[in-house]
Amino acid sequence: MIASLLAVASAGSVLAQTTANPTTVDQTRQEFNIAAQPLSQALREYAQQSGDQVVFYSDIGKGREAPALAGSYTRQEALQRLLENTGLKYRRVNAKTVAISTAAPTRPEAAIQRTSMAAPMRLAQATETVPLPQAQEQGGGGEQAPTDSLFGVEEVIVTGTAVAERTKFDSSVAISTFNAEDIAQQAPSSAADLISAVPGFWVESTSGTTQGNVFARGIIQDGGYRYVGLMEDGIPIYPVFELSFYNPDQFVRVDDTIERVEALRGGTAPIFTAGAVGGTVNFVTQSAKDTARGSMKLGFSDYGMYRADVAWSAPLGDDWGIALGGYYRTSDGVRDPGYAADEGGQFRVKVGRKFDNGSIEFFGKYIDDRSLFVVPIPLTGNPSDPRGLNGADAGTYSLHSEDLARAGLPVTAAEVGLRGSNLEDGIHPQLATIGGKLNWEFNDTVSMTNLLRYTDGEVRFDGIFPDAAPVTGAAFAAARGVAANYSVISSGASYAANQLVQNHGHWVVNKEYDAIQDDLRLNLKLDTHAVTFGLYVADYSMKDAWSLGNLILMDVSDQPRRLALPGVTDPNGFTKYSTFNLLTDYDATAYSLYAADEWQVTDALRFDFGVRYDRQDIKGTIRAGSQEVAPGVPTDLDGNPATTYDRSVSLIGANRSTVDEDFDNTGFSIGFNYEFTPHQGLFGHYTDSAKLPHFDDVRNGVTQKDQVTNIELGYKASIERLVVFATLFQTEFDNVPFQDILSNGSTIVRRAETRTRGVELEGEFQPLDALGIRFSITQQDPTYEGFTGSAAGNTGNVIRRIPKTMARITPTYTFMDGAARVYFTYTYAGKRYANDENTIELPKYNKLDAGVMFDVGGNWTIQVTGDNLTDEVGLTEGNPRTDVGSGGIGNIYMVRPLFGRSFMGSVTYRWP
Repeated sequence: MIASLLAVASAGSVLAQTTANPTTVDQTRQEFNIAAQPLSQALREYAQQSGDQVVFYSDIGKGREAPALAGSYTRQEALQRLLENTGLKYRRVNAKTVAISTAAPTRPEAAIQRTSMAAPMRLAQATETVPLPQAQEQGGGGEQAPTDSLFGVEEVIVTGTAVAERTKFDSSVAISTFNAEDIAQQAPSSAADLISAVPGFWVESTSGTTQGNVFARGIIQDGGYRYVGLMEDGIPIYPVFELSFYNPDQFVRVDDTIERVEALRGGTAPIFTAGAVGGTVNFVTQSAKDTARGSMKLGFSDYGMYRADVAWSAPLGDDWGIALGGYYRTSDGVRDPGYAADEGGQFRVKVGRKFDNGSIEFFGKYIDDRSLFVVPIPLTGNPSDPRGLNGADAGTYSLHSEDLARAGLPVTAAEVGLRGSNLEDGIHPQLATIGGKLNWEFNDTVSMTNLLRYTDGEVRFDGIFPDAAPVTGAAFAAARGVAANYSVISSGASYAANQLVQNHGHWVVNKEYDAIQDDLRLNLKLDTHAVTFGLYVADYSMKDAWSLGNLILMDVSDQPRRLALPGVTDPNGFTKYSTFNLLTDYDATAYSLYAADEWQVTDALRFDFGVRYDRQDIKGTIRAGSQEVAPGVPTDLDGNPATTYDRSVSLIGANRSTVDEDFDNTGFSIGFNYEFTPHQGLFGHYTDSAKLPHFDDVRNGVTQKDQVTNIELGYKASIERLVVFATLFQTEFDNVPFQDILSNGSTIVRRAETRTRGVELEGEFQPLDALGIRFSITQQDPTYEGFTGSAAGNTGNVIRRIPKTMARITPTYTFMDGAARVYFTYTYAGKRYANDENTIELPKYNKLDAGVMFDVGGNWTIQVTGDNLTDEVGLTEGNPRTDVGSGGIGNIYMVRPLFGRSFMGSVTYRWP
């Protein structure tokens, strides 16, 4: 196989760490059955049967044979037998990791004590230049590091690299990793929530379990993941990262089948993934194992959430194996709408087979999971200390309700086939994806990897989208020239004109997806060069149906009620039917050619080169609604000018246009990695790349590619009890377009040049064996360099929605002989602006989370977590549909704050 090292994680329950002498080796005997074969394959089978991680340098297994091993042995005895007459030595790095080498290099201790949670599948590499925890060779005396390496510096990363055995410390790019323990401790509510710990990524995760916004290194965008590729097992679920009402996190959910996550910022990301100019986030899922193992977790919360996760894997004969799992949950949500806010789940399965020269995997996943789309709510007071209106709790206030859901949709939604849509469905993906992965080693020089994925499904998006901030009923009626005779539709009771009212829209969008992707890589090991040639092809389509507008008059309260106002509303409370109807049908093809070379000039110095050519062809049919039947003649469904709710509404009729566009780009990357000692190094990259226009772009007439230049220079150190990565970066965009959908459904397109310079700092400090402190700090200066058009006056302003300073610190303390841990996470978000004009300020805020985990009896883990313990009302987002061009903030304003204080708990059982 390509892999020149082996590290297979033990699964099932792992004994809790103790304060006993870490050199103590488990003398328990176990059964081994390993045939006589090449040493590398024998060590692989040893790892699978023993539960040890085994790491070794690329070539030491070549040409060496291992004898047969059958019977009952301790792990020490088994290794000694396998290494007889090979000239190799082993040393135990920690209780579950063994390094094989000819000289067994060492370095000062750098480790962190872990609890006895089941270890994920993690890879590591032992080389002359990669730091390893100090340990004595077997047969000698002395101390060794107690547990796994600090901050995961020895984990092998598979994202953004041309080789299969590049460790995190040895990488020339800025990359953050999360293993299964990290994910379990963080207990993220969504994919966006998980990657909020990545430096340089500003993440807005307050929209709920999906539809997060990720801004990479100060890159301007209207939301979503436009410049960050979200992938599962190295390939996206769908080739486009962001479209209106589509985020890839609709399809990527965090559950116990995720073994690790790798988040790459800049660097080689756009070389290995088309359009990922800001970075890539790769969710690596569990694969089949050679021994049966599994886990089941039951979760619950104080906001009516109940969830079950299952993960299981087992062998199927000598060469085949299976891994499967998923989750199901139901939840009222922190912002309870009065109905089940979130309900559904996903299931995935992998079946794999090993060959002498490679492996093959087949995988599939189905997701059917609806979730509430949380939107900005009305608040008042100083934005630094905001409060809810009429005594409402800003942390739990919901702009959705059962009463709003009863309104249904007006007749104009029938034209696009959406009138039967249900507000209670929220964001509801129903999608299947299947595929396969082939690894094959033709000889010691040439190997191949091929990834194939097919995706088919749809997403229905129902949500309340806020319009302007609330006003008094008297003011609202006066602006429309009617008497303020309000009543509550559900009860018929009168509603006082001096009370506040609001007018927000039920928007509904349906998107049908279909895509097939293939990524083929040919890998060559040529002396000091590791070369990769790649071909990526995709054929994909999307059909859209939109009905935007659909404004409903409502009171201002948690779970608001519909109001009737004669002369303004229809019987269901609508003040305006659809303001923008749309039907589209797009087809696209894309292909990319790419190449990368990692040239190991000396043991300490490596240069990385990459080049990629992308081409994309888009064809489509667009049927956009119009609010006029003829120039100057508005639509009027009932012919009565007095019923304004159905006048000047959007109807498609015979409107039809087509698009046929093609785009291409050639990008490149140059990088280096220089380790001037085994414990310290420098790395850097210069990358010139672009994201090609997508479906929404061509519909809005945006046919210019988003050209970006990324420069980064970093320092890394793994010294004693400190691991630190410090990265200077600069990101420049040339005339980038960004698009906002306003409250009336229309789209505004702006262009600007941007530049962000900053520094990212992340790492871990272990002042005590039982105490580890992880940290992530970003200081940056996101700036508009050149606005064009009517917004030219915004040049020099701070890029909207992005803070200059963000920080996250997580101390973790282990106790009870390592069987328990308590941890806190402090998050600081600096001041931001909600709009390009910098007239709406979102003040800085602090957030505190905490949790505790206990391992009980070797198989059980109990966890309790608290989110936003101080109940901070931090403002994460303004109202993008009304903030554009706004002159400032009023006494009442629409913003999306943090979720209020909440608690979750879980009980996990692992076997065997």
